[in-house]
Amino acid sequence: MGLDQYAQLRNRKVDWKKFYSDNEEESQAEQKGVFVWRKHARLQVFMNEQWRKQNSHKVKEQQRKAEKDIKSKKSTFMDFDLSHLGFNAGEKVYMTEEVCDNLEKAISSNYAEYFASDGFFWGQQFQEHSVKEYEEQDLAFLNFCRQAIKDKKVVEYECSW
Repeated sequence: MGLDQYAQLRNRKVDWKKFYSDNEEESQAEQKGVFVWRKHARLQVFMNEQWRKQNSHKVKEQQRKAEKDIKSKKSTFMDFDLSHLGFNAGEKVYMTEEVCDNLEKAISSNYAEYFASDGFFWGQQFQEHSVKEYEEQDLAFLNFCRQAIKDKKVVEYECSW
């Protein structure tokens, strides 16, 4: 249980058995162009902000539903509505020039503006460590995205929590 994050080119189907294979050659071949993070809470806060910008209509719809539920008293503490934590499985952030520019700033500031105040299962309790642990991978991902954009390809980021 927790936050799993993935990014790859659009329509790239990852064979997870090969990705995690004990056969090093097979595994390395499948891992090319695929990025996986586990509980990188600040990256998720950053990506959630980007998702909200790219999906403002869905955000407004979520807000209207929440307000309606509160007014009709359908929403209670026990409903466990986690929509405040952001997007989840099936939703994607598309890496654009603007998103890449914002990501570069976020990485260079150790994601200072993207503190995860919630999300125990995201690893928010050790988010500073994750920022340092994933810095090299985040930079490689940023470079991958910039090259893909130059090549007129689309990179998608998604998560599951």
